[in-house]
Amino acid sequence: ARGEATARGEAMFVPVGIKKLTNVAIVRYKSHGTRFEIACYKNTVLAYRSGFEKDLDNVLQSTQIYANVSKGVFAKDEDLINVFGTSDQEAICVIILQKGELQVSDKERKAETEHVFRDAVMTLVEKCVNPATNRPYPPGMIETALRDIHFSVDPKRSAKQQALEALPKLQEIFPIKRAAMRFKVNVRSDKAQELIDFIGENDGEIETNDVGSTEVSLTFTVDPAKYRAFDKFVKDVKGRLEVVTLAVMEEGTSSGTFDEDTMKSTVKQAELDKAEEALAKMEISRPVVARSAPDVQSRATQLETLSSDDANILVKRGPIAALPEDHESRRERFADIDKYQEGWEVELRAREGSSIVDAVFYSPEGDLCKTYADARRKAMAAAKS
Repeated sequence: ARGEATARGEAMFVPVGIKKLTNVAIVRYKSHGTRFEIACYKNTVLAYRSGFEKDLDNVLQSTQIYANVSKGVFAKDEDLINVFGTSDQEAICVIILQKGELQVSDKERKAETEHVFRDAVMTLVEKCVNPATNRPYPPGMIETALRDIHFSVDPKRSAKQQALEALPKLQEIFPIKRAAMRFKVNVRSDKAQELIDFIGENDGEIETNDVGSTEVSLTFTVDPAKYRAFDKFVKDVKGRLEVVTLAVMEEGTSSGTFDEDTMKSTVKQAELDKAEEALAKMEISRPVVARSAPDVQSRATQLETLSSDDANILVKRGPIAALPEDHESRRERFADIDKYQEGWEVELRAREGSSIVDAVFYSPEGDLCKTYADARRKAMAAAKS
């Protein structure tokens, strides 16, 4: 009978209390062990919460409160009164909109996260420069750098705030800084010298200085982090502060002085150093366990039993900087030790019957260090003493 009714074009039976909606954004609110949901238009909930949208008719598909929007099941009046103290569904919709959790699919969440990530990239492109050229980096390079430092975004937070929080980590792997802001300040003549001194104290650079009969107008650039300090200073002296340029930078993009390959190798080296330091700490804290197989020796034991005569020496003991070109990567990596303490020497040995190359280090006092991590740690300790 149902099939015949459908064939005749008649509406199918829908139980009372059920109304199905599709293509909606669901906001869910749980309290007192009961779930309540409201059906909203897509992309309007966040606009309402941020204050850009104030008309509920543009946000809600219906003022009906649901127990389950997907199944079209209405919430019971007694549950509404028990939780909210009223059965006024429009008033309850406002509460759910403000306090409820917006339900987002995995696909939508991924798209939103990627959108915030792109915004973060453009924030850094628009507000940061290469200190050497004062030019911005191209978006592709910034994106690569952020992914290399494993930067992840929170879709619920400001992209600008998260981008600027990532700046210190980016500065560890390649040269980048906030572009300076340009300000124009007007103060009374008797406050001019006080303003000039304040600009100098905050590492600002004066570009123009127009002196009038009763007023002085200065244009200068300074780090954006100093904005609040200057705003307070100008208010205290009853002057006027105007932002002329949000980011002072040269035209073009900065790509020639620092390429992506250099950046990636820097990231790889930093990660390698961290891994070696962690491994060294593990080796120090690990309890000594007797080995059941006496023929298996550790790397340290092997090196200890090898003398300069019976080891297959690839590069004889000498200064780190003297390592030959075919060991350039090791030379660059080990150079970090000489930065902390000069006079270290290195010797490269090949293990018997293996292609593995071991590096052993000798301190300026002649002490043997069997790993790079040990040598680096000893050099750092000497630099601090």
